[in-house]
Amino acid sequence: MDQVNQSSKPKSKRILFIDALRAYAILMMLQGHFIDTLLADKYRNPESLLYSAWNFMRGMTAPIFFTSSGLIVVFLMLKDGRPLKDNIRVKKGIRRGFFLILLGYLLKWNLGAVLKFQFYRSFISLDVLHSIGIALLLLIMAYALHKVSRIPLLFYLFFMGMGVFLLYNPMLTHDWSGLPIFFQNYVTLANGSVFTPIPWVGYTLIGGLLGWQVHHFQKWYATIWSAIPVFLVGLTLHLYSYELTKGLSDLISWPILLGLVEQQWLFWRMGQVFIVLSLFILLTQIFYRFIPALFLTIGSETLTIYSVHYVLLYGTWTGIGLKSILGERSLNAWQAGVGAVLFIAFFVYLVYRLEDIRAWLDKEVSEKVKSFLAPFQRRIGQVLRRIFTKKDTQA
Repeated sequence: MDQVNQSSKPKSKRILFIDALRAYAILMMLQGHFIDTLLADKYRNPESLLYSAWNFMRGMTAPIFFTSSGLIVVFLMLKDGRPLKDNIRVKKGIRRGFFLILLGYLLKWNLGAVLKFQFYRSFISLDVLHSIGIALLLLIMAYALHKVSRIPLLFYLFFMGMGVFLLYNPMLTHDWSGLPIFFQNYVTLANGSVFTPIPWVGYTLIGGLLGWQVHHFQKWYATIWSAIPVFLVGLTLHLYSYELTKGLSDLISWPILLGLVEQQWLFWRMGQVFIVLSLFILLTQIFYRFIPALFLTIGSETLTIYSVHYVLLYGTWTGIGLKSILGERSLNAWQAGVGAVLFIAFFVYLVYRLEDIRAWLDKEVSEKVKSFLAPFQRRIGQVLRRIFTKKDTQA
């Protein structure tokens, strides 16, 4: 376990805030999903200060997660520095993008229903993994266009991100009923999708702008002063998102810009992301010696945490999860709060023992799989030898 802790320590405190931010986002997601799934309706009182604060903080989780994903992907692609076809981060990003989309679908399936040939609409609905996968592919496309055209990467990231936000309002108002349900799920929440690529990939693309900046100004981001402009931009968006979008719409007078005014919450939330980011930059620069390596490891294991939490909480694949065992929206406020703490504690411990678990799986499971397949391999080998021996004899 000591090796895990050592490997999880950053080589430089310059980008310490990235994994710290992702760790914060995934832990907030765990408690948010747990409480939202199991808290009884009578405790969901908008007039309650505690519930309103929790609901506000929960709303920040997805924008933070999508933005930080774009930040780290672009930072690593630029850090690699090799030509497009040799850039290992590009290759990994393409594989990971398609893998996330596939995994997003797999996590929706119930094996019992599939074995009975029962297929539900929820099997093809979209969740966060689909949108993250698509966002990764768009980031790589922007990077490839930059490399081929020599047009600055900032140009592509900014206009693609803003383009996604611009399309959000027309997407909401358009009638998509003519599309097959599979494709409807990419543009509407009507059939059970939780996240659609529009507008969420916009946060990832804007996060890519931050990744570009962190890469080119690493020395600046190694100081506490870098938190100040990030905070000021965030505060401006948080306080004046409506005025900014309304002013832009009045200045240019494009009908599509009216959608930005109606959906100004996108920039309002982006402002909050920048504020939180500035706090993490500041805190990690001041207290970097005291940040546990395990906390940073949590930030680098978000996919594992997300996948396991989905199975445990929602009972995907088996149909048996905390949602079905405890009962959906069945807990009082104290039960939900304590349960959320225990839920987080379980995943912290899981990450702590993750390398040991992986080592056991590599050894025990791989050996069992090999022993299971060995008779089939021998039999296939015998058949192939007979086939080719016979051909040789005929020749």
